Amino acid sequence: MIAIVDYETSHAAEVRAAFESVGVTATIAGAIEQLDRASKIVLPPTATFSRAVRSIRDRGLVPPLMRAVDQGRPILGIGHGLHLLFDVSYEEGQHTGLGVIPGKVTRFDFGDHPVRLSVPTSHQGFSSVHWSQPCTLFNGITSGSSFYFDHRFYADPLDPRIISAIAHHGIDFSAAVVQGSIAGLQFLPHLSEEAGRQILRNFAKM
Repeated sequence: MIAIVDYETSHAAEVRAAFESVGVTATIAGAIEQLDRASKIVLPPTATFSRAVRSIRDRGLVPPLMRAVDQGRPILGIGHGLHLLFDVSYEEGQHTGLGVIPGKVTRFDFGDHPVRLSVPTSHQGFSSVHWSQPCTLFNGITSGSSFYFDHRFYADPLDPRIISAIAHHGIDFSAAVVQGSIAGLQFLPHLSEEAGRQILRNFAKM
């Protein structure tokens, strides 16, 4: 069973519908028992990092998530779901994440870079994503394919070797990371047409 963690966001239903569109059954899970029974877990996007992390802590979902990590069950973080896997996020203050992947979540800050006057700090729309290392999530998808993004913050892992895909928005940033059985996507596969649907198919087969 694929469990999509419920932190009271409409995006969970959107991700479930996207899985169902490719013939994969997924359940929105807000209970400890559901996560413990899940063969795979998806952390969906949400409105803010702080809302998501507060929800999973209030519901007691951190222990079953960490058990899934320890047991090597596949976990996919999408958008803010990716951010939750990191040590800390600086979105709307400073908030502690799950600490599964060492690193931080930081805002696009172009400083004195020449693009600062022409590139917005919010990245929204389709952008090309280029693979930086092989990953089963990308099977059947050409490097350079376009995926849909909607974010102002991005994940910056301490170990750049876990970055599996790169996109560009004024600067190059991590579009996907993979650490063992844990994967995270900054783009939103459920809004990324056929390339995104293939990502979901590939995750279901992991």
